[in-house]
Amino acid sequence: MKEIIREPLFLLILVAIAVIVMMLMYQAVARDQKFGIKVEKFFGGILLFAISGATGAGVMPFSKLHPAVMAGRDTTMPTVVGQIVIYGAFLFILSPRLRSTLKDYLKALLITMTSDPSLAVLLFMISFSVLWSDSTDVSLKNGLVILETTFIAIYIGKQYSWQELYPWWRTVNLFVLLWSLVKTNGDAAGCWNGILGHKNQFSFFMAQTSVLWFLFAFYSPKNRRLAIVFGLLASLGVQKGCSGASRILVVILLGLCFYFSVIKKLPVQWAVVSVILFLIISIGLAIVVINNLEAIVVGGLQKDMTLTGRTEFWPQIVEKINERPVFGYGVAGFWQPWRGLENPAHGIIIVKSQFVPPHSHNGFLDLACDLGWGGLILFVLSFLNNIVKGVVYLTRARLPEGGLPLFILTYTLMTNLTETGLFGSTSVWFWYIVMSVRLSLDVSEKS
Repeated sequence: MKEIIREPLFLLILVAIAVIVMMLMYQAVARDQKFGIKVEKFFGGILLFAISGATGAGVMPFSKLHPAVMAGRDTTMPTVVGQIVIYGAFLFILSPRLRSTLKDYLKALLITMTSDPSLAVLLFMISFSVLWSDSTDVSLKNGLVILETTFIAIYIGKQYSWQELYPWWRTVNLFVLLWSLVKTNGDAAGCWNGILGHKNQFSFFMAQTSVLWFLFAFYSPKNRRLAIVFGLLASLGVQKGCSGASRILVVILLGLCFYFSVIKKLPVQWAVVSVILFLIISIGLAIVVINNLEAIVVGGLQKDMTLTGRTEFWPQIVEKINERPVFGYGVAGFWQPWRGLENPAHGIIIVKSQFVPPHSHNGFLDLACDLGWGGLILFVLSFLNNIVKGVVYLTRARLPEGGLPLFILTYTLMTNLTETGLFGSTSVWFWYIVMSVRLSLDVSEKS
């Protein structure tokens, strides 16, 4: 088969077919606005599928379409060229639509940055972290990749309402679920990784998917049976992922969704306070998991005691961050094992097991490693800003779409307490940016 693919004539035929299909789709997008929207969502879905969770989809061809591949040290030139050609083809096909939809891009960006100045400064830090990074090439490439994902998320956020984003989000998650049911990738203990490469990240993603579909089932009686089936399948993924934290996450997210109706009836000030209290209680519940109370975690959730290892190397990471507290080590400038003794993370280890962590197992610490306490403070301010705007939007909008911003905020917070994925070309970062843009526009329009 490989010999046939390498034949020049066969390759020429494939290229010719691809060009013809591309031109036909270009013409169809130019003539039919509704078709253009469907194609845009389809291409956007491919990107979102590729960056699913914190690890991305580890199946071909999506593993090659992940934006982070462009910044990889081992990425080959054919892969780089292939990704540029594919995404370039996407842009070409959509160009008739983009001529009109990009006209208000700068306006939406300005509204977002004005409404969320902390996020604006954070993006500025990402753009220029190469200036203080010891690995300028690494920080430059990874920074550009994150900005690429961010700019696409800004476009999606400004272009589509929550009513349009919600079914798109559910559908992409559904494809990740179904593919993972086919390709479970179970480890020696029988825990599933799915197509996301790690059981914890897979479990978190399945928790999100299950709650999204259960929420849809509750508010859509016509589609209730099918939605419940999808929700139960995702719950099976949560169970098979063997992550106790993900099971607690399901409870927290479901509790939040039922809490929406209570929040809507409160004055905005009290609603904000109630949401913050809910998050504090949720964090407290997560801390119980982190502390590995044997009676609950080991006995009730069938989880081992590995989380205590995190508390051993977290102080070591904090000490490293304190060496560069304001700006950090630059984007992707901290965890660099290939540098040996010059690796900024060199020496971070769990003494008992001799385990060398590949990342902080905490998204907030990883952000601080790259952009310092200054970058983390900016994100926290942006997060709090979005809580207020999310509550305001919830009191004005209909459920379930009105609660999606707070759903995203809660998921972002809870999944980054014990794992990473907050900062980078991940679906967590993607949806945080989409939410920030959408909230800024919705709240400003209502005002």
